Amino acid sequence: MEEEIEKISESFHDPDGFKYHIKPVVKNALMLAKKVGADVEIVEIAAYLHDIGRSKKIMDKYVAENEHHIIGAEQSKEILKNLGYGDEFIEKVAHCILAHRGRKGPLPETIEAEVIANADAMAHFDTFLDMFRYFLMETTGSFEEAVEVMSGKIDRNWNKKLTLLEARKIVKPKYEAALLLLDNMKEYI
Repeated sequence: MEEEIEKISESFHDPDGFKYHIKPVVKNALMLAKKVGADVEIVEIAAYLHDIGRSKKIMDKYVAENEHHIIGAEQSKEILKNLGYGDEFIEKVAHCILAHRGRKGPLPETIEAEVIANADAMAHFDTFLDMFRYFLMETTGSFEEAVEVMSGKIDRNWNKKLTLLEARKIVKPKYEAALLLLDNMKEYI
């Protein structure tokens, strides 16, 4: 069933988004789930579906950027219901998706939701260069602004989203490297 979820997730995303964000979130979520004793099936499915509300199928950029966790949670319920999952399982996955943003709320109420929020942040460190490309080409249009936006994103991920000690230990060298590069660049802008 997870292979079917993976295919559905892939259909909602552009190839780079799937390759450089969704797959790293899944990798980190599965690794964390095993370390902290979370339900691996819930975590894997939530990781694949966590950003479907931001997908290429949604045309309104404001909605995709600001409410994708809400839309994604609702879309995931429909997808999972159509695949025959039970209501309790569906609600657990939907909560993971709804709570994955951290600063937008709601806060994670389960270990599975906390794993997804942490894995989402971890993926930003794993694919730091692709995230920079995204901010430069898709949102800011200016190198200087992309550096500032990236600095804020890295700071928020480290200080607010990485709540699991296991996640922080894994990400710490990447965080320090990203911070070093961004801080050095700020000297010249």
